[in-house]
Amino acid sequence: MRTRTKLLTFIAGMGILVSYAFYKPVPDGFAEPWQYRIVATISQAIQGLNYVRMCVWDRRCPTIFEELMETFSILETLVGDPPEEVPGSNIRSRVTSFDGIRVRVYEPIEKDGEGDLPAFLYFHGGGLVTGNIAYYDPAVRMISERIHAVGIAVTYRLAPKHVFPAAFDDAFAATKWFLRHADEFGVDPTRVALIGDSAGGLLAALVSGAISDEPSLPDIKLQVLIYPWLQSFDHNTPSMQKIRCQHGGFGQTVDMIGLMPYFVTAYTFGSVDEHLGQQIYANNHTSAAFKQSEFYQKHLSHDLIPADMKPDCYVPPTSDFGDDELWKNMKDALTSTKYSPLYREDFSKLPRAFVATFGYDCLRDDGIFYAKRLEYAGVPVKWVNYEDGFHGIPWFGDNSYEIGRQMAEDFIEYTKEHL
Repeated sequence: MRTRTKLLTFIAGMGILVSYAFYKPVPDGFAEPWQYRIVATISQAIQGLNYVRMCVWDRRCPTIFEELMETFSILETLVGDPPEEVPGSNIRSRVTSFDGIRVRVYEPIEKDGEGDLPAFLYFHGGGLVTGNIAYYDPAVRMISERIHAVGIAVTYRLAPKHVFPAAFDDAFAATKWFLRHADEFGVDPTRVALIGDSAGGLLAALVSGAISDEPSLPDIKLQVLIYPWLQSFDHNTPSMQKIRCQHGGFGQTVDMIGLMPYFVTAYTFGSVDEHLGQQIYANNHTSAAFKQSEFYQKHLSHDLIPADMKPDCYVPPTSDFGDDELWKNMKDALTSTKYSPLYREDFSKLPRAFVATFGYDCLRDDGIFYAKRLEYAGVPVKWVNYEDGFHGIPWFGDNSYEIGRQMAEDFIEYTKEHL
C-alpha cells in the first residue's frame, strides 16, 4: 500500500511538471518554444526543489539570489572536469596559470602550415557571481577547432566574495601575460581576439579598452561580444521594458531583470542588499544630475534604439529623479572604465567587433549602445540582432538551439575573416 502511494505521488508530481511545461506561456515568435518550455520547466523544478530543501534543512527560506546561487553551485558540480582530448577533435587542452590566474589552454594537435597561429581568450558569463570554464569547454574547444587557433578559457574571481575590480583585474592580468608570452604558444601576438558572453562580454570589452591604453602591448585584433552586459546606469531601457511589460520576465530561463540589480550590488559592494537592489531596479541609483549629463543623454539615449525595436508599452525615460547619496556611493565604481566600457571617452582605438544581441533579452540594448559608439568612432563593427533568441540561449553542445548555432556560425566566420 505504501509503495503504491509513493508511485501515485510520483506520477502525480510528474503530471504536474508536464502540465506546467505545456501551460508555460511563451512569447509569439520565440525560438523553438517547446525546447524552451522543457529547459525552463526542468530549471525551475530544480530551483523549486532546492528552495524547499533550503527552507526545511536550513530553516530559513532563501532570497531569490541565494536560491539561484545555490542552484548554480549544484549544477556546476555536475559538469565535471573536461578531458584533455575528445575523440575526433584536433584540439588538446591543459590547465595552467597566467600570472597566477587559472586558465585552460586549447591547442591544435596538428598545425596547418609553419606560421604562428592566431589566438583568442574566452571569458565566461554568469553575472560576475557564478560560472566556470568547465561548462564552456565544448564552446572554447569548438571555436579553437573551427578557426584553427589557440584558445584560452580564463577563470576570474567572483562576487560577492571578491568585489570590483577583481574580475577585471584577473581578466586583464591573464590577457597581458599571454600577449607578452605569445611566442611560447606559437601565437602571433598581433592576431589575438577576446570573446565573451553576458558578463564575459563585459570583461572582453573592458580588457579590449585597457589593452588599447597600454602602448607597450600589441592591440587586440578583434572583440566578440555575445548578448553582452555592458552598462549598469539604466535599468529601464526599451529592451528592459519589453521583457518586463510584454513577457513578464519570459525570454530567458532566469528572470534576468529581477537579478541584474543584485549582480550589481554583489560586485560593487560585496553584498546582496534587498533595498539597494530595488533602488537600482527603479533607476534610482543614479542622480538626476547624472541622468541629465551629456554622457547619459548622448550615449544612453533611447533614440539610439531603432523605433521598430521598442515595444508598444514603451515609456520614454525621465531625468528628474534619483538618490544623490546612493549615487555618491556608487559613482566611482560605475564610472570607472574598469567597470563600464560605455563610459570610455575615446572609442577610436578599440578593436573591430562582432556584437550579437537577442530580441528576448533585457540586455539587448547594451549591445546596441556599444555598437553605436564603435560605429560613430569609425571602428568597424558588425552588429547582428537575432530577434527570436533569448539571453543565455544554448549555442553550443548537444542541446543548442538552431538560432544559437546560427549565431555561433556567424561570429566564427567573422573571426576567421578578420583574425
